[in-house]
Amino acid sequence: MHPIERIMNTFEGKPVDRVPAFCAMVEDRTFNEVLGSPLISQETLMNNPVSRFFLDRWGQTLSRTVFQPEVARTMEKRIKAQVELGFDGVWAILDETFTVVDSKTMARFTGSIFNLQPDGFGNMTYMYRTAGIKSREDFERWPYWPDIDAIAHSTHTFFKKMVSRYGGKTCLFGQSSAYGIQESLYWAVGIERLPVWIRRHRDLVDRFIATNEDLCMKTAMAMLDVGVPVILQTDDFAFKSGPIMNPRHIDELFGPSYRRIIKAVHDRGAKFVLHSCGDNTLLFDTFISWGVDGLHAYENTSNVDIYHEKKIHGDKVTIIGGVGVDYLLTERSRDEEVVEKVKECIARLGPGGRFIISPVHSLSTIPAHKLRVMVDAVHAYGHYPISIH
Repeated sequence: MHPIERIMNTFEGKPVDRVPAFCAMVEDRTFNEVLGSPLISQETLMNNPVSRFFLDRWGQTLSRTVFQPEVARTMEKRIKAQVELGFDGVWAILDETFTVVDSKTMARFTGSIFNLQPDGFGNMTYMYRTAGIKSREDFERWPYWPDIDAIAHSTHTFFKKMVSRYGGKTCLFGQSSAYGIQESLYWAVGIERLPVWIRRHRDLVDRFIATNEDLCMKTAMAMLDVGVPVILQTDDFAFKSGPIMNPRHIDELFGPSYRRIIKAVHDRGAKFVLHSCGDNTLLFDTFISWGVDGLHAYENTSNVDIYHEKKIHGDKVTIIGGVGVDYLLTERSRDEEVVEKVKECIARLGPGGRFIISPVHSLSTIPAHKLRVMVDAVHAYGHYPISIH
């Protein structure tokens, strides 16, 4: 069975030959282990006195001419490595959200500030630093708001190439430069200030939501135009202990946008997956009411119980996840532990279908070898009818 057929049948609750495996993206360290490391590391190229001098003075100009083209090449390497590892579905992302402000700082175009820093494996990565919008004046003066039509155009160009190169080998779960509507909002204004903004600056919150809905919609349509079969949207709605805000408020604020986006995706014959970290136990019914086809993460280090969710929601939505990245998919674990976890997930989540096994996330600490062990175990034990207990 072709990976796309296996994935789409799973979403629709139809019979498949085995449990599909989805890769929740790979970071630079991991794809370098699959594809080969560069002669000069990214950290050496970017984190030296000469590079810092240029980035501190002309970072914004270099973002357009040097940084963003390199990011696009990196995004393709992530896709290529996931395909070579043998996953049925891969997280294919194009990220054009950042402008380099200086050698240590990047601004995400929806209003937040990130550190530009080494990842510990010879590459550069980013980490959230602070809100970029702290007042009404900051909102109006923010200099990096995106040209949404231009982002949609570059999305179309990038994914047309990705579908041509990899669409016949795997099922692409496409995400462009549109991060979650809610998470982008709390990155922009600060999670601790989000309730204040909702109460005191609701007009700006509504404008922000509308802008991000437009960004999500247009980039999703651009991906569908070139044949991407699954749209993946990130939006972290929960802490490890539960929802960031009352589920009713989440539905009131963000539900209308997501219902419109998901309907538009379905009208084009595609599927929609929501990735949300944390314990979303109190939100799963809300997400399902929006029309999602699949839910990803079920973060094992949170309070969520993926096995319980299979019992109560397994006939309503496709569950994607099961394999932790905090220990299992690291160098500290033994291969046998990964295999046993895969077998456990298949035995407990596979019966009845609508389950796609996957790492819960991507981290720089994941060696490619552990992903290969995971995929090999799925191929060995994941065939239907499930015969392991």
